[in-house]
Amino acid sequence: MKKQHFQTILKAGTAILVCSMVLAGCGTKNQKNATANITTAGNTALEQPMRLETLKDDGTDYQAYWGTKIQCITRGEHGYYYLTPEEPLYLMYWDDDTQESIKLCAKADCNHDNAACNAYFGDVRYYDRTAQAVEYASGFQIYYYNGFLYLLGTEGNLIQVSPDGSERKRITKVYDYDGTSNTKLVFYENAVYVYNSAGNQGSSEEHTETITRYTLDGKSQERVVEWNAVSGAIHSVKNYGNTIFFLLSGLTINKNESGQEWTYTYQGLYAYNHQTGQSGKIIDAEITSYSVDEEQEQIYYFAYADGLYVYDIKTEQTRKLYDAGKEMGIAEMSYDGKYLYLYNGEWVSYAKSNEKTEITRKCIVLATDGNVLYELPINKAGYMLFGNGDYIFAEQIVADEQQQAMKLTYMKKTEFAQGQWQVLE
Repeated sequence: MKKQHFQTILKAGTAILVCSMVLAGCGTKNQKNATANITTAGNTALEQPMRLETLKDDGTDYQAYWGTKIQCITRGEHGYYYLTPEEPLYLMYWDDDTQESIKLCAKADCNHDNAACNAYFGDVRYYDRTAQAVEYASGFQIYYYNGFLYLLGTEGNLIQVSPDGSERKRITKVYDYDGTSNTKLVFYENAVYVYNSAGNQGSSEEHTETITRYTLDGKSQERVVEWNAVSGAIHSVKNYGNTIFFLLSGLTINKNESGQEWTYTYQGLYAYNHQTGQSGKIIDAEITSYSVDEEQEQIYYFAYADGLYVYDIKTEQTRKLYDAGKEMGIAEMSYDGKYLYLYNGEWVSYAKSNEKTEITRKCIVLATDGNVLYELPINKAGYMLFGNGDYIFAEQIVADEQQQAMKLTYMKKTEFAQGQWQVLE
């Protein structure tokens, strides 16, 4: 496979970034983060090497096991919250004990089928700013942090929702919504860190990409990371302990006689330390995804068209665990404290577009020594969401007697050997 690097001009301390794939529920347009008059904190010279002194789990209530491309489900205290995979959007709750879903509304005499329902979060297919009396969800992203749900609204605000769905509160404006949303969130110590996963993909001009911190009381905000990039974006942002990690990569799209050719350039793993305000490069490799084991102080990462590696934070030594092979050139990964997961959905799209090759969409489950334990099938239109210690989730097309529809599906991790998905309903 031929791989090219960008023809681009870079200033000192800048990097090229990657855009997210076009996913179900995500648009392709870029939208600006609402960062006017925001000061910049910390060290923004990202190309400087940075050593991680320690990375012990500090009890932060952040769910880093979910995928970062799209998160339409989140873990609550006794169950899962999710937005319906097809519009109009309703906020749903799936209970651990009953294993049944309900629309998150306790209103008396509510039919749960219109805008009067507490669970209703709009229909962005027919979004009309002038017609809306309230602010609805701008997409399928949903997060749970410190006893509250958080969504991004159609007016660009961060929306806080009570766990029973009865109350909604606008916290602060965090981006400019234009009908699509590639804005993503990460939470730490009563603040939200906001970034745009699509960046300025396809642009020939230099743009400043940022990670911006907003306190959840809406009183303060500051940029913690920024850099200039041409046709780039920030992606795969996760928080572990006192550190935010992120990847910097690039994408170009070239048209030819047979269609479009996508070319990725991956730059490595970077980090921002909350306590020191310093940021820099942790691992210099072509990394497509990563997960961190806070207890063992290890970083697992997938190298482009190569395989799975583990990096020891204390010794700074790296060893290879798994060879990629032809069906896993780009992987999104997750770690739940027991298993490692590698999903090849992005590679499937890349191979079809660039090499006209059909590859089976799948998620492989590995032990931490790199031994493959299970291979989970995902249908052609599906997408892995990953999950916590009990279940794994995916969006997939499900057919019944009347029609096909996108549904949330799940599998108990104790039943991986059977490989049977169930519909979340």
